[in-house]
Amino acid sequence: MIDATADEVLLCIPARPEYGRIVRVGAAALGLRQSMSFSEIDDLRLAIDEAMILLLDGLAVDTEANIDIVFRIDDGNLELEAGRSDHRQLRDAAVQRFDSITSGLIDDYDVDLERGWLRLKKTPAPIDA
Repeated sequence: MIDATADEVLLCIPARPEYGRIVRVGAAALGLRQSMSFSEIDDLRLAIDEAMILLLDGLAVDTEANIDIVFRIDDGNLELEAGRSDHRQLRDAAVQRFDSITSGLIDDYDVDLERGWLRLKKTPAPIDA
């Protein structure tokens, strides 16, 4: 877990696919600020795409729900916490897909099926001097 004194960036988007790009671009920009390599940022972007697919799974196009996102940045680490405002349960098949694609892309993650919530963490590899 990242220190409670970490910088936070808060984002609230409508729970619709066309807004997922905003989350991905924001994560990439924050990853650059944390000295992540381009390869690490590509992994992060793919993991964010999959996180958005997971959180949007099963929602109607005309939903009033939002996705609330908190980016935490601390000492090179980047953590994303995101959840659906309707707190609908995530489908097990969608979580399995998320797990199979993202497990090798990020350093750590948690998913709460019942709350419609997830947290993921990416730490850049040490830079050789």
